[in-house]
Amino acid sequence: MQLKFLFLSALPTLALAQGSPGSPDFYNTVADIFSGRNCDAATFVWADPIFGTGGTCQLLDRNNNTPDIYSYRITSQYPGCSVNLYVTDDCSGTAFPASVGECVSAPQGTPFVRAFVQCPFS
Repeated sequence: MQLKFLFLSALPTLALAQGSPGSPDFYNTVADIFSGRNCDAATFVWADPIFGTGGTCQLLDRNNNTPDIYSYRITSQYPGCSVNLYVTDDCSGTAFPASVGECVSAPQGTPFVRAFVQCPFS
């Protein structure tokens, strides 16, 4: 259990160290994702990176293996980047801004499916 905690607590630091800013494999944001609302620990799925150059509407479930995402909490982020979450496939409609350390919950019954990350290097 302690090893798992140690790994998870180090993940944001390790993730942001991958690649270099502006490269496609650079993790610009790392967040905890949840299959329930309000970032309840009982619905924690895993820590998930958003990577790339930013400036695009990105699918949150890139590998089609993630439960529906109903809440999202950024744990680390490259300085100057910002994230908006969306419940639509094209990042249209209401934007749900996500800030480091704050829990963002999707509207009741509608999961987050996309994120738009804007970074200084986008």
